[in-house]
Amino acid sequence: MTPQELAQMIWSIKEIIRDDYNDKNVDEVILPFTLLRRLDCVMESYADKVKKTIEQLPEQMKEMKETDEDKYNSFLARILKTKNISFYNISGFSLAHMLTNPKSLGDNFKTYLEGFSENVKEILYNFTGGKEKGLGPIYETLLRKNLLFNVTQEFVTKADLHPEKVDNHTMGTVFEIIIRMSKESTNETAGQYYTPREIVNLLVSLVFTGQEELMKTPGQHFSIYDPCCGTGGMLTVAKEYMQSHSGRNDVKVFQYGQEINEQTYAICKSDILMKGDEADNIKLGNTISDDKFPGKTFSYMITNPPFGVDWKKDKGYVENEAQNPRGRFSAGLPDSSDGSLLFLMHMISKMDEGGSRIGIILNGSPLFNGDAGSGWSNIRKMLLDKDLLDTIVSLPKNLFYGTDISTYMWILDNKKPKDREGKVLLINGAQSQYASLLSRSLGKKRYEVNATGMKELQRFYREYKDAYHDFGDGEFIQVAKLMDKEDFLYTKITVDRPLRLKYENLENKLQDFLENTKMSATEKDKAKQILQLVKKESPKTPLNDEEFFNYLAKNKVKPTAGLIKKLRSSIGEVDETFAEVLESPFDQTSPFIPDTDLRDTESIPYKQDIETYFKEEVLKFAPDAWMDRSKDKIGCEFPFTKLFYVYKPLRTTQEIWEEIMTLEKDLDKSLMDIMEGEV
Repeated sequence: MTPQELAQMIWSIKEIIRDDYNDKNVDEVILPFTLLRRLDCVMESYADKVKKTIEQLPEQMKEMKETDEDKYNSFLARILKTKNISFYNISGFSLAHMLTNPKSLGDNFKTYLEGFSENVKEILYNFTGGKEKGLGPIYETLLRKNLLFNVTQEFVTKADLHPEKVDNHTMGTVFEIIIRMSKESTNETAGQYYTPREIVNLLVSLVFTGQEELMKTPGQHFSIYDPCCGTGGMLTVAKEYMQSHSGRNDVKVFQYGQEINEQTYAICKSDILMKGDEADNIKLGNTISDDKFPGKTFSYMITNPPFGVDWKKDKGYVENEAQNPRGRFSAGLPDSSDGSLLFLMHMISKMDEGGSRIGIILNGSPLFNGDAGSGWSNIRKMLLDKDLLDTIVSLPKNLFYGTDISTYMWILDNKKPKDREGKVLLINGAQSQYASLLSRSLGKKRYEVNATGMKELQRFYREYKDAYHDFGDGEFIQVAKLMDKEDFLYTKITVDRPLRLKYENLENKLQDFLENTKMSATEKDKAKQILQLVKKESPKTPLNDEEFFNYLAKNKVKPTAGLIKKLRSSIGEVDETFAEVLESPFDQTSPFIPDTDLRDTESIPYKQDIETYFKEEVLKFAPDAWMDRSKDKIGCEFPFTKLFYVYKPLRTTQEIWEEIMTLEKDLDKSLMDIMEGEV
């Protein structure tokens, strides 16, 4: 029986409970029972050894079970581990054995679950919602609905999961298929915890491209880490890829993961346990606020963090760590509405100095959100400053279960080959020819990356150069663009133009100024002098700023700098036809005051000379403009769409008209055929 057939048979057991469980809840039965059945079959071969070991325990240890059960369990686990037994059950029951006494099935099932070793119970608790809820939810609903016997019997009679029939690798594959069936049957939360397999395969293949020789090196051991491991699919595929491409039987691949959702964590840990791998390195918790692997580094890291999930609940913790120059988030912080880049920075903090590679799937926001100087931009700039970013691959739309937004794969490497240093390859994989339509939609997933797409995207990345593709219409479209890292940087400059004021209708405005403006007593006295002067000897208006204040000075009325500012804002009127306003109207060498309403910014490509750009692109249209270079900011963005944009001219009205006329003729002919009975 193939893994697919075995998984399908196990999944079909859900028919027994279909009327009593919603489709989205059947996995609450199928998944833990699959785990229990596999454990049962594995433990069968050493159940007697466990029983004998317990019988041979010293009396004081047996007594400890009554006084300190936790200490007893820990002691027993250590003893059995020396006998290569990593999980066990001390209840004396098995699923098959409990079927012989249907009347006591409920009580015996409780004893059976409580008899598991702590590492198994820790997994089972997460199927029930936590240790505080106990293990009852696994079987109590089935017992209450008189389904427990039937479900247990189906698993015992249909699912022969003994190791001699189903090895660890096959069991892992079977469990993965069941997980996938579970997620695809509902579509409801698949996008959050489960990444479609063809996308995982593509990401993993890109991460390991160029690593072939290293994987084949005798004695090399590797670690793989997923900070949002979900059901563990990426870890599984990555390990299988390394084992199949290393050409070595002795290759050691250690899996590490962290997952925030309890049930998903339990599924992941169960999957790894059933493969015979070390499951202790899969941790439950919030990766951002509770890193379970502090200070640890990894060879390879892959993940698909949740799209657009906010981090407001972790805001205090994250902002506090961002203040630490050596903290994970010191490069900058994205908006609290999207925490995906926090996961990327977290992974970067775990790159090994000897060489690490990262593969992460992100939405479009991290490419360009945020202006120069923002957290978004500074994070992107950090990637280039450290020369970590190797490639970005855009993907076709509608590949994920829960979203139809544009998605991108980012590959990072802190030990780039010499010919890739300072370079970034962009691959436009969002071509319709790289995706195939599914026979039926799975939530919002309508397409999958096809064989052509997989092959071509891998080839473009391996060749690492500009690439063009003819999609059959005779027109070559650029699908890969190799760029210098400086091509993504720009300098944002501030462009100012002078404030220009005119002064007229002075008496009325000064009267209003005195009545409605807050000022000191000294300033008020000076303002009254100005009003009296205007009443006595009104100047010919309108005046520009210099003329107005010279008029006051000639009449021995010289306002303070503070009063000058208030007069300008109250009685001066902006008029671009008048002369510029100097900071000090009594000093011809003082700088112009900028008009903040005319203030603008320019984003200048990093490689371009700023003075030349300013002369050609700004002064030509605003001769009085100047740059405030003290406000310069270096920004960074990856404008994917703009870089691959291909202009297609609109059709002429004549072409459109001719098409309409042709359609009309075809319609007329069809109507005539119908009327004549020829159709």
